[in-house]
Parts: sequence; C-alpha cells; structure tokens
Amino acid sequence: MQASAVTSDPRNDSVRREQQTIELLTRARDVYTSEAERQQCRDLAVQLNLSVADGLARRYRSRGEDLDDLIQVARLGLVHAVNRFDPDNGAFLSFAVPTITGEIKRHFRDHCWTVRPPRRLQELHSEVMAGWSDLAQEQAATPTAQQIADWIGADRSDVSEVLHSNAFTSSSLDNAEAPAWAAAVIGQSETGFDAVDDALEHEDLMRQVRAACEKLTEDDLRLLRMRFVESCSQSVIADQLGISQMSVSRRLRKITKTLREEIAKGRTATAA
Repeated sequence: MQASAVTSDPRNDSVRREQQTIELLTRARDVYTSEAERQQCRDLAVQLNLSVADGLARRYRSRGEDLDDLIQVARLGLVHAVNRFDPDNGAFLSFAVPTITGEIKRHFRDHCWTVRPPRRLQELHSEVMAGWSDLAQEQAATPTAQQIADWIGADRSDVSEVLHSNAFTSSSLDNAEAPAWAAAVIGQSETGFDAVDDALEHEDLMRQVRAACEKLTEDDLRLLRMRFVESCSQSVIADQLGISQMSVSRRLRKITKTLREEIAKGRTATAA
C-alpha cells in the first residue's frame, strides 16, 4: 500500500491529500482490517500530512523555540490527530489543525508555567486535554469538567482545577465578529483549550467562520445560538421550537458538519 505523490496545483493537492487521508483512516477503522494493516494506514496518513504539521510549526518559529523542536512537537500532534480522528465526523483537517496547534501551544505552556501547579495536576494535564479533544469531536460541543472526569476516570475537582489553571487561558471568541459557538463547532474550546492568541490565526479563523456561516439559514443560526450561546439543552430547544429532541440533535449534527467542512476548506488552503 502506498500513498500517491502529491504534486501539481496546490489546491488540487490538498483535496487529493484529504481524500487519501479519509480513505486510509476509514480502512484503519474497518473491523476486517488486520492490526498490521491498520497501523500501516495510520503511518501513511501521517506521511501524507507531514507538510501540514511542519507548516503549522513554522508559524511559531519566532517565539524563541528551536524550529526542529517545534516540528517534532507538531508531528506528535499529527500522530494524535490520526489516531483519534473519526472519518464519520467530517474533514480530517478540521480536526487535525486544532489538534496540532494545541500540541504546539501546550509545548509553550509546559515550558512557561508562571505559577507551577501541583505535580499531580501537571501529570493530569495531558489526560484532560486528550479527553477534551475526544469528547469535543464526539458530541460537537465543549465538554464539561464532569464529562471529562467521567471520560478519563478522574475526580471532577482535579479536572476543574486543571481547566482553571494557567494551562488554560480564556479566549474571547464571543464578540461581534465571532459567534460564541464558533469555537465549539470547529473543535476548539470556548474556555481556551486552543486559545486563539495569535493575531494572524485569529484573523484567519474569523474569516473562515464568517464564510462558513454564510452557508447557514437564519433558522440554523438561531439553533446554534440557542445551543452554544444561550446554553439551552436540546430538550429546552425542542420545546421552544415545537419539534422533537431527536430533530434538534439531527439538525445540530448536520449544521456542525457543514460548518466543519466549510472551515476545513479554508484551513486546507492555509496549511497546504
């Protein structure tokens, strides 16, 4: 099994790479695929997307860290993304880019603790972030401390302390330019799991979110606003809209999938 070479028009290359990655990771999750072939598929998916990881690493080279170290960190993030990605949940890059970026930012945070938390919280830090990433993709919403605690088998108080430590700085996506629910929709945390603290990154993100929102109807936007801004439960939304909770769930999945795919197109062009 070989991944075909990525050449010619960069835009076509990005589309081809995405298609090949999805095919490989779909095969890796097939119950009839052997463990050896499964690992081979993942390895090929990593190779196909090395340029994405390396490109993201270069965006942080002016922050005092050795570029080679940043590239290694970014590639580790890529491996995590490949291992955790569910092909049924949309485009690969919509999950991989924030995962890789988050790994890079964690690298900086881990080397720049202003006030060191207890060792037990430092050790729990990576588990909390991995649990956050898995849950955010699975439920297309920002997970709570209790959900993360249940997911990783930790105490809620410890998870809450990690989330509120210096390792997680608040982001301000909920402004006039960026819908407050945008972070949850595209796989980033409203509490700052992947805080958009770089001006260029923020500008790119906002442009992609605005462009993606243009694909939605007023009803879609209202539904997202109720769920992610007003924090209404699905049952409350169902009562207010006069539809079933199952319909709310289906519509949310469809809307968030559309947004991820639209935003992934912009990220593909940026990261390629």
